[in-house]
Amino acid sequence: MDFFQKSLVRQVEFEGIGVHSGSFSSICIKPASANHGIVFKNSLFKDVAEFICIGKVGPLVAMHATVLKASSWKLSTVEHLMAACSLFGLDNLEIEVTGFEIPILDGSALPFVQAFNTIGIVEQKAKKNFITPLKRLYFEDKEGRFLEITPHYQDLQDHSLYVEYVADFSHPLIGVLSYKGLITQELFENEIAPARTFGFLEQLTYLRHHKLAQGSTLGNTAVMSEETYLNDLRFPDECVRHKVLDLLGDLALLGNQLVGTVRAAKTSHSFNRLVTEHFLNNPNEWRIF
Repeated sequence: MDFFQKSLVRQVEFEGIGVHSGSFSSICIKPASANHGIVFKNSLFKDVAEFICIGKVGPLVAMHATVLKASSWKLSTVEHLMAACSLFGLDNLEIEVTGFEIPILDGSALPFVQAFNTIGIVEQKAKKNFITPLKRLYFEDKEGRFLEITPHYQDLQDHSLYVEYVADFSHPLIGVLSYKGLITQELFENEIAPARTFGFLEQLTYLRHHKLAQGSTLGNTAVMSEETYLNDLRFPDECVRHKVLDLLGDLALLGNQLVGTVRAAKTSHSFNRLVTEHFLNNPNEWRIF
């Protein structure tokens, strides 16, 4: 079966505050021609060298968001948008950014999903590429975090992505949660995309002291104290579903749609970035097909 590249039918715009900076920003997502890739441009920097091309730049070390860097500017919190682009199979987009952080909107990927469904997707006359490691890829640390990607060794016609994720929040309201499933567009739209950013009330002072969560509100973040949730959850296990959303967004930075089986536990954005770094530093250990 042949797969073809995709883009949007027409452009769409979003605006709002950044969850960490608290600053206003806007993005305009435009269709792009076949083989263009997903490229971020900042309205303040017009030079081609200042573009951020997905699949050609790795994320910076950042615990609470995924941050990409051009020569003169940084773009934070791209993970929800990138997850939506990946699961809709979008290969070619030009994204113009005003500001330095993607708007958090409602804290999930749902606004992007709704917009993409409303606008529509166009199939282009160019072959779509997929990516997988040539052999099992495994990262771990002393804190019990791990991330494993196992390719489909025997069948390159299998373009599926299966994810198993375990989160241990060491919190009386949450504890250990897990999620697993075959990640299709339909599953993403219904079970993953609506899961919001979450946070712990007792950590808010610390985060804001370190210039994080400046734009966090009950309208864009699921918040919990030691005893209760401060707002209603969309899913009983919304927190682990959001960790899967973040993981999918971080894996989308590979630049082509990942296939294989992903198993992970307790990972953060700074841990997830090891996958993209490995690809950029060892491209001969990956297959693009």
